[in-house]
Amino acid sequence: MKPPPIPENETKRQRALNETGLLNSDHEARFDRITRIARQLFSVPIALVSLIDQGRQLFTSCQGLDASEIPRNLSFCGHAILTSSPLVVENALEDARFADNPLVVGPPDIRFYAGVPLHTSSGYRIGTFCLIDTQPRTLSSEQIDMLEDLATTVEALIHADETSQTSCSALESELVASRDQMASIIDNMPGVTYRCLPDKHWTMLYISGQVDRVSGYPADELIGNKSICYADLIHSDDAPVLEKAVAKAMADNTEWHLEYRIQHRDGTWRWVEERGKCVHDDARYPAILEGFIVDVTRERNTVSQLNKHHDALVLLNDIAFSSHVTLDEKINHALTIARHYLKMDVAILSQIEGDVYTVRWIEAVVGTSINAHQTFALGHTWCQHIFSGNASQQRELFIANAERGEFKSHPCYQKNPLGAYAGIVIEIEGDAFGTLNFAASKARVEYYDDSEKLFIRLLARWLSDILASSLHNERLSKLTAQLPGVTYQFRRFLDGRITFPFSSPQIEALYGLTPLEAADDATPAFARVHPDDLEALSASIEHSANTLAYWQATYRVRSQDKGYRWIMGQAKPERLIDGSTLWHGFLHDIHEQEQARLALENNEARLRGLFEFSPIGIALNDFTTGQFIDLNDALIAPTGYTRDEFVSLSYWDLIPKEYQPEEEQALLNLKAMGRYGPIEKEYIRKDGSRYPVRLQGMLSQERDGQQVIWSLIEDITERRKLDKMKDQFISTVSHELRTPLTSIKGSLGLLKGGAVGTLPEKAQTLINTAERNAERLALLINDLLDIEKLVAGKMPMNLSVQRLAPLLNEAVEAMHGYSEQHQVPIQMSDALPTVLSNVDGPRLIQALNNLLSNAIKFSPIGRAVELCVTPYDSTIEISVRDHGPGIDPEFRDHLFQRFSQADGSDTRKLPGTGLGLAISQEICQQMGGEVGYRDAAGGGANFYILLPRNYQ
Repeated sequence: MKPPPIPENETKRQRALNETGLLNSDHEARFDRITRIARQLFSVPIALVSLIDQGRQLFTSCQGLDASEIPRNLSFCGHAILTSSPLVVENALEDARFADNPLVVGPPDIRFYAGVPLHTSSGYRIGTFCLIDTQPRTLSSEQIDMLEDLATTVEALIHADETSQTSCSALESELVASRDQMASIIDNMPGVTYRCLPDKHWTMLYISGQVDRVSGYPADELIGNKSICYADLIHSDDAPVLEKAVAKAMADNTEWHLEYRIQHRDGTWRWVEERGKCVHDDARYPAILEGFIVDVTRERNTVSQLNKHHDALVLLNDIAFSSHVTLDEKINHALTIARHYLKMDVAILSQIEGDVYTVRWIEAVVGTSINAHQTFALGHTWCQHIFSGNASQQRELFIANAERGEFKSHPCYQKNPLGAYAGIVIEIEGDAFGTLNFAASKARVEYYDDSEKLFIRLLARWLSDILASSLHNERLSKLTAQLPGVTYQFRRFLDGRITFPFSSPQIEALYGLTPLEAADDATPAFARVHPDDLEALSASIEHSANTLAYWQATYRVRSQDKGYRWIMGQAKPERLIDGSTLWHGFLHDIHEQEQARLALENNEARLRGLFEFSPIGIALNDFTTGQFIDLNDALIAPTGYTRDEFVSLSYWDLIPKEYQPEEEQALLNLKAMGRYGPIEKEYIRKDGSRYPVRLQGMLSQERDGQQVIWSLIEDITERRKLDKMKDQFISTVSHELRTPLTSIKGSLGLLKGGAVGTLPEKAQTLINTAERNAERLALLINDLLDIEKLVAGKMPMNLSVQRLAPLLNEAVEAMHGYSEQHQVPIQMSDALPTVLSNVDGPRLIQALNNLLSNAIKFSPIGRAVELCVTPYDSTIEISVRDHGPGIDPEFRDHLFQRFSQADGSDTRKLPGTGLGLAISQEICQQMGGEVGYRDAAGGGANFYILLPRNYQ
């Protein structure tokens, strides 16, 4: 082991260390904060701030090592201060300087050391900031930089100490210079400053001149016990207390502080307050008492009066926060306490109506002849004085001795002779209710002091408040009795008690408690709460009490019939002065609403299930942006997208550009009619391929005003295949049937016209039947071809903006013969509205004729078919109404499907192909409109065509 060498500038270095004052200071908490940080930052067991003193290494901050110093010759830090660079020993066992050091081979088993020298402001290295570990380790350059930064922080604190030491020396000189000034200030202070010996005489070595004001003796007569010793001035009852207090303070090396009495030169006693401490800084005396004495006689008298005030306020507090519930209990309790406090015989709270004085509440000594509800003439009572003369200005009267002055001759004294009286008016809402009176048979020795008057005034104010509150509660009870729920106050005390101080009568129906029972104890109300709801209800009340947050809860309460009903409660809490919490709130029965809400949740869950498991795609899109808001799996499945990918798409990302016109038209329909479709087009899959879909939807508005589109999107790939096969079949059958059917019709016409001569009547009947069936078959083939062209989009539509009235007239004219045949007239207004629409005229007439022919076909003979036109802002409605049997509700969903007929049997009475409505629907949709149905008022069917309206 190599002991650390002594630096060449050791003498100057040691002087610089001494001047810092660090060697005389206790453990440094400010350095501890830095060493704790270093210990955590570098994950080492030991971090130190050390000072290299003569023969020792002193730890001014030590984390992880139970020592305050070690010999300098064993120190690592003694080596570290030899240079200004950090000293890092990665493994002490491998370093010749430290390998056999007792601190290495024994506790604390140092293996690693890293120390940075600490410099004074003059540059002397006086110690180190170092880290120690019991395991070998290395430090990175960044870690060494951090260690140096922490050492720089310690150095900054040391430099601050040096500056402080220099300032202290200068201050000492200034203190000496100001000592004389201080003596002058002391002489002018209002109290007495002294220095004395702790002997039995309290021999004064110094006492300021103010002692003359307190004791009547000048200072020079007390100093050295020249004329009188201070101990002789102290009251004999207080002297032992003072001696004991001083002895204890000297033993504990603390200050004493007490009040005692001293006798003035004039013989009176003065109260003084003394603070003092024993000091040991005088070479002549081992102990000297120094202190300060202040005359507190005036304050003592004031405190006495304040104590009386305090007693009065304590009683008032007891009255105000008593546990009594009813008004009678509260007032009787208050009168009892007040009568005993004032030492009176009778306490009365009266009510005065006109000239009648009524004793409403009374508390009196045994044997008093006055009772509650007893009445007197106001002029025969002592209260009459309050309402007359100067007393009316203050509305109060205090008589300590009624036998003196004008009171003895007053009629009230003749009727009710008293020795003393006190009374004050009780006001409610600005009007006199009555008086608070106190009376005694004997006169008082002393007049009423300020505390007693204050007590009576405050008590009167409290009584006014509770009477007003009772009146308000009475009014409120009448009002709240008309409410559908319970208006209440709920109070929770610090000891856990709970009550309803106020509750409307409905609480009995809810909790089975009368308002009076609830005001006494609210616990039975909680016994009726459903066990599953009780914990959550209690937690919500606890949270509201702790945070004073608005309370609201929904829970179940057992009703009289043993069933549970849902209740909603809400209340605003406030903290009362006694620490209890008071809620003001309302409880009401929401059983039906809650049942409806739960049913709605169940329905929503069912609808969500239908939404998710529907085989048809369902989507919710923002009307403005086209962004997807919600969708189900059936919509995603054919696309190849994941849900997250699909949701990030806009509606327009799925639509090929060539469908842009149809989309724009659908948007126009949404704006005009609130719905669109059904339309068929294609969607683009993730891989770029396309598949056919059938869409229809409606415009809806959310609660926040956002407009959204609900859409049904059906993948019709398989249906398209089936439709293609069906269309091919229909086309083949239609063309294969049309040629022979034309020949058959021609042959039947020739036969019917007599080309082969006159036919027998029976043969003629068969020819007629065959001709009708051929016509029907030809009509079916034509309808099949029309619907095929419409669905395929191959039927030309020549749209133009034109007036509808001529087209309607033409349609009616075309149906004239058919209507005469069935004896069903078509009724239309003579003056149709002049409205325009963008339509294909012949096709619109075709659609109308289908509706008119159906109406005529199903109308009873003689009842007219009504054709009406109703214009709206953006649409035009053309309705066809008949007086037939109407449409069976079970068939309405199939009205516009191809080949659909209400009577689909082979024996149906009325002919038809089942394609007319489907053709009309396709025609109107291709003109931007639609065909719909509703029941006619008074019976019958009402079909309508809805078309976009144009204004030019």
